[in-house]
Amino acid sequence: MIDDLSKMKNETTKERVGLEKQRKEVQAQNALINWLPPEILTQIFVAFVASDAEETQYPSVILSHICMKWRIIALSTPDLWSRIILRGSDGEEMTRAFLSRSGDALLEVDFAPLSEPAECWQVRDFIDMVSPHFKRCESFSFQCQSPASFSPILRFLDDFSNAFPRLQRLSISSYSSSYLHSSLLARDDLPEPHSLHSNSTLRHLVIQRVPPSNLLTGLISNLRKLELVFPSRKKLLSNYRLTLSALYDLLSSTPLLEELVLNNTVPALPGPNVDVENHPFPSIKLEYLRSVEWTFPSIVDVPRLLCLLDAPILDRLDLWVDYLSAKPDTHRVNDYPTRLSAHEYICFPSLRDLSIQCNGDEAMVCVLRKFYLPVLEKVAFTNVDKAARQAVGKEPLLPVFPRLESVFHDPRLRHLTHLTLSHFKISLETSRGETVFGYMPLLTSLSLDSCIGMGILLQSLQEKIGLGLTNDIKGVCSSRSVKFCPRLEALSIWGCHDVDFARLRGVVVARNGTSVIPEGGSSVIAHPNGAKSGSIPQFEYKENRPRGQSERKIKPLKLRHTGMTSTPSLNTSTKALIAIHEAMEPADIIYIKIANCRLVTKDQALSLHDLGVVDVIWADSDLLCSRTESV
Repeated sequence: MIDDLSKMKNETTKERVGLEKQRKEVQAQNALINWLPPEILTQIFVAFVASDAEETQYPSVILSHICMKWRIIALSTPDLWSRIILRGSDGEEMTRAFLSRSGDALLEVDFAPLSEPAECWQVRDFIDMVSPHFKRCESFSFQCQSPASFSPILRFLDDFSNAFPRLQRLSISSYSSSYLHSSLLARDDLPEPHSLHSNSTLRHLVIQRVPPSNLLTGLISNLRKLELVFPSRKKLLSNYRLTLSALYDLLSSTPLLEELVLNNTVPALPGPNVDVENHPFPSIKLEYLRSVEWTFPSIVDVPRLLCLLDAPILDRLDLWVDYLSAKPDTHRVNDYPTRLSAHEYICFPSLRDLSIQCNGDEAMVCVLRKFYLPVLEKVAFTNVDKAARQAVGKEPLLPVFPRLESVFHDPRLRHLTHLTLSHFKISLETSRGETVFGYMPLLTSLSLDSCIGMGILLQSLQEKIGLGLTNDIKGVCSSRSVKFCPRLEALSIWGCHDVDFARLRGVVVARNGTSVIPEGGSSVIAHPNGAKSGSIPQFEYKENRPRGQSERKIKPLKLRHTGMTSTPSLNTSTKALIAIHEAMEPADIIYIKIANCRLVTKDQALSLHDLGVVDVIWADSDLLCSRTESV
């Protein structure tokens, strides 16, 4: 009888556990996310793992411990287990589980040792465990302290077509302070044939303080993005430094390169036996290069290195210039004789986006004087001097924004549409409209961040046109005509404490107002929303000519046969007529953003809607970092 009771108890307990499990599953189904089909949940899980890579080391493990349904879905999705992060010997059991669960999915492997004394055997154990799966690696990141630890990895990279047939991103980093007696440094001097045709799938390469010539030319010949990190700070100096010749050879081996990033990297001179005076480097043809980012070069390093790049479609240039150097470095590239003569300039014919970050105005004046940029569309000038940003008294000691004639070789920015000024002071001389806005007739967006002297600059945007025009034209353009930037549509003002609402409203009124009707002319009405009705009067462009002087017919110049097709250009009278018409009918201001401007209240900003501004964004100075209000 006791046995029967025990058997009944066990069966009841088992049934209770089963019912409890079913109850939990039913409760889990009440969650709205579990109403989704498994295919949708799988996509959500994959997106979560991809976005949570920086905050959680094993996000897929968290997903698999939520409920039974999620665990079944997670274990049946190999992509959730394709990111493998290993630090030394910690997590080897977890790594083996990930390798097993990832199936045939492409892998993203990230390895770094924990301590230098045990680094060699940690690297050996890592290779023994992961190397059978290198063929599935799509991204591979390897960091180490000792140069000797790179040797096992280099053997696999030398045989990249067999060991890494699917590798697209490679990052190799070293934090060693010495390369003496290292095979890496000896290997840097080995000649290697250049082959521009390869089956390498590598598209993105990051090299940090590792001699770049350790990589075969065939491995890097199809690169699209290259990032170099070779700090030259004193506390990070080692006996190996990236030389100009090593960088030259590296770039010459990447003909398909589209993006170049030099992070705190300034190449040193070639060896002491190289006669740099009589053997200047020829230019490197990079037909597909579109973007260059360079941090912490000196004002002399920039033109002397960029003059080596023959990049006809370069579209974006971002420079963070280090002007305030404590002591000149005798081994830097600034001692290398430039290929440019005194009357030669670096031309990037397709550059449209330029960003300059510098310490003070002197660096900005010097760094761009050797460049000719004919089609610039976006320019951003930023002062990054922290000492100047600190307020002394009532306002910070910001540097004066220089005249454009001092910044550019040719200050006429005919194609410029976006201008950004950050942490500068506008002096009385540079705040005149002619010195800034007179060179950019196509400007559509103006952004001002934490600048001083903006009141007078905004005043110039209200100036009317009237000199040199006929009386009929004056009658029409007296109410809405503007002298500068007739296409301006957007204003963004951040932290400019001397900008008051009166000047801001004056700019809007000058450009969004209603034109008057001249006597005997056709009416042209500008509505608040920017729509216009009526016909545009025909104006005659008159040229001032001494009385009695006959009009001389100018014959067009004959075009030489150069194999290039030419398009007919507008004559001077037509260009002037178009400019006059644009000045008389300027574009409406349709977007204004005000943030942390003490003299402009929220109610004042909202009142700009009544003047035809479609989109007004106002941010409170106390809550600028946490929220903005869009109205």
